[in-house]
Amino acid sequence: MSATERLFWQDPYQRHFRAWVMETLTFKGQPAAVLDRTCFYPTSGGQPHDLGTLGGIPVVEVLEEEGGKIIHLLERPLMLGPVEGEIDWSRRFDHMQQHTGQHILSQAFERELNAATTSFHLGSEVVTIDVAIPTLSPKEAARVEALANRIVIEDRPVHAKEYDEEEASSLPLRKAPVVHGRIRIVEVEGFDLSACGGTHVRRTGEVGPIHIRRWERRRGQVRVEFLCGWRALEDYAKRDRLLQEAANQLSVGTEELSEAIQRLQKAEQLARRTAESLRKRLLDYELPQLLAEAEPLGEMRVLCRLLEGYDAGNMRYIAQNLTQTPGIVALLAVTEPSPQLCFARSENLPLDMSQLLRQVVAPYGGRGGGRPHVAQGGGVAPEDLEEILQKAKELLR
Repeated sequence: MSATERLFWQDPYQRHFRAWVMETLTFKGQPAAVLDRTCFYPTSGGQPHDLGTLGGIPVVEVLEEEGGKIIHLLERPLMLGPVEGEIDWSRRFDHMQQHTGQHILSQAFERELNAATTSFHLGSEVVTIDVAIPTLSPKEAARVEALANRIVIEDRPVHAKEYDEEEASSLPLRKAPVVHGRIRIVEVEGFDLSACGGTHVRRTGEVGPIHIRRWERRRGQVRVEFLCGWRALEDYAKRDRLLQEAANQLSVGTEELSEAIQRLQKAEQLARRTAESLRKRLLDYELPQLLAEAEPLGEMRVLCRLLEGYDAGNMRYIAQNLTQTPGIVALLAVTEPSPQLCFARSENLPLDMSQLLRQVVAPYGGRGGGRPHVAQGGGVAPEDLEEILQKAKELLR
């Protein structure tokens, strides 16, 4: 069967079309159809497929096979013969904005940082490109973003034209094409030339704002996450609402928000230090009482207890301080922030607390470890803590 005629190359703004169903089949376990012509863009080159309907039946995926045949996967089977198709225009235009914006941004990286784009992915929420530089600073990102948006504001024409290989080889393409034969070149007039089979807007002004959201280092390169057009505007609006809400909660203007957050952080740090100091003073006050509760067991005394109202840090502090006294074994547990145990002993006792802890928690699916004089563990249910403590005490006996 001959290649499907690609109406989306002739006019990416065409939303409705008529075609002939040339073949029906089952593909990837779903009903599918091949048409003589289509407006549906198939997944390729980092750009996802279009959605829409054929004869009122939803199209769920569009793929291209070797030879240029385009397969439309459907919710229900379609009959051979004439059919009317309609694409999801909001999805198509979004992809046109993002893909054209990628061409502009990739060329901006080339011009500002001499950084080539090595890969491109257009997702349902964000778009990413990998650029061949080891790092990217905020100032560099701002320069690239400013150039890209200047090209948008200048509202330059965007053209798409096919060339043969010899003609294409003479053009100053941003990246060498990976296809042979007739090569489709997309030009952002006076700025970028790139081999591409995707759908694009007519003029750069339709791309809308180009916004670099974040970036990270990946395998010696930088992955840049960005948004164009309506996606960028929605992201700006969301961030503005969050800023306004945060400013209102702190009773300041948005321009004063950074200073207010710094003051809040300093106050929180002071409150934490104060709380920690008071907590240690309270624990120091309670240590003699806890020590008095230790039960004699042979030549040692054992404190075996589930500590209510304490966390893991408090538990370890208590264990370490109690065992400063000779002949003490502390078998302690807490439930906050999660069930944990701490076994400790004084230096003069020849016991391996790490081995004891592992032995008693293993039947309950727990784990733990440490050194002979102090060990800590968890991974058990809160209701098992008391039983585990008693078994450890029996082993000591």
